[in-house]
Amino acid sequence: MDRMVAWLHEPARRLHAMIRDLPGFAPLRHVSLSVYDPQYDMLWAFPCNSDAVGAPEVTEVEMTDAPSLVLLADSHEPRIIADMAAFGDEGRCHTDEARASDSRSSMTAPISMDGHLQGFVIFGAAIPNFFTPPVQDTLLTFTEAFGILIERARNLPD
Repeated sequence: MDRMVAWLHEPARRLHAMIRDLPGFAPLRHVSLSVYDPQYDMLWAFPCNSDAVGAPEVTEVEMTDAPSLVLLADSHEPRIIADMAAFGDEGRCHTDEARASDSRSSMTAPISMDGHLQGFVIFGAAIPNFFTPPVQDTLLTFTEAFGILIERARNLPD
């Protein structure tokens, strides 16, 4: 998995930069990927912010420790938190960088390819109520792009 994360980090950072360059998307300050490892029923979560330098810090999360993500994966729908202040911190599984980003709203989208869970992408915005339906539609398209990157990383030659 370390090799996958090392490969994924740079193109994922470039995708975040592309999103932030879209008109109206500057408040999108944080993006994290959580890559699902079905062998261990575990997520490998790491930030992929456009302004990050160096290798990302990876947080391992067992799916049994994140029941809300299990439900989200089964629903195939994104979860929107309009104002993080109302949501609180209890029980949240995030990378250290996600916690430090001071995001006011978030969108967590499951990534599936051919009916198989690949992971999740977590978007964090600096303002509450950022994830309007048009923003969600745009980010769901980028979620598919993150899924393609994960699939490509899984198939890297040894």
